[in-house]
Amino acid sequence: MTPQTGPQLLRAGNPGPLTGEGNNTWLLDGDEPTLIDAGVGAPEHVEAIAHALDGRALARVLVTHGHADHASGVPALRARWPSLDVRKWLTTSESGWRPLVDGTRVRAGDAELIVLHTPGHATDHVCFWNEPTRDLYTGDMAVKGSTVMIPAGRGGNLAEYLRSLERLAALKPDRMLPGHGAIIEQPLALIAEYIEHRRSREAQVVRCLADGVTDVDAIVARIYPDIAAGVRPAARLTVQAHIEKLRAEGKA
Repeated sequence: MTPQTGPQLLRAGNPGPLTGEGNNTWLLDGDEPTLIDAGVGAPEHVEAIAHALDGRALARVLVTHGHADHASGVPALRARWPSLDVRKWLTTSESGWRPLVDGTRVRAGDAELIVLHTPGHATDHVCFWNEPTRDLYTGDMAVKGSTVMIPAGRGGNLAEYLRSLERLAALKPDRMLPGHGAIIEQPLALIAEYIEHRRSREAQVVRCLADGVTDVDAIVARIYPDIAAGVRPAARLTVQAHIEKLRAEGKA
């Protein structure tokens, strides 16, 4: 079977309020078949990868960050392909992975991807840049039709996230292939919307604080009046991230 050209979307089989139809994993076929993000180990996901490879071995997994919906599938993938090369950005307490390093190149299928450290959603978050095709694999940096949670106290940092968005915009990608949702065909427009959205949210938080509304849950209720219960915890963490940014800047 001839390897399919171009990235193949294989959903991880974990639909939910925060994952949508399920995480995206991207298979780059070729001399060194590579999967971007590992999913959660769902048997149907592993079988979909095996079917796409038609008897060839998966050579490598590149993990955008260590959140469970992106990384916890590694043991199942290693069980199917024991010689699998698995890489991620390492924190000081981690072992069992090959490290990714900012600015270096890693083979994926028949391509070479450039590793970009993009903290903000998570301290270990990376993106992968295919310069010749101008495809950017963005993990949890962006989601079409939604925004990204910045989990304060769990590795999220809003100031770093905004800097990471600016770094991605400077590349002028043609499209972004995210960890959730549809391919983003107008990435610069979406990044600009994201930055403006964060400025607007920050202004709302500042007004709450000026009005004496300092409880995080009360702020969430005020600026997200119609939020669904399933995503309220994410909104709470993001409000905390805004407050931490304001404190660091001496504004709260």
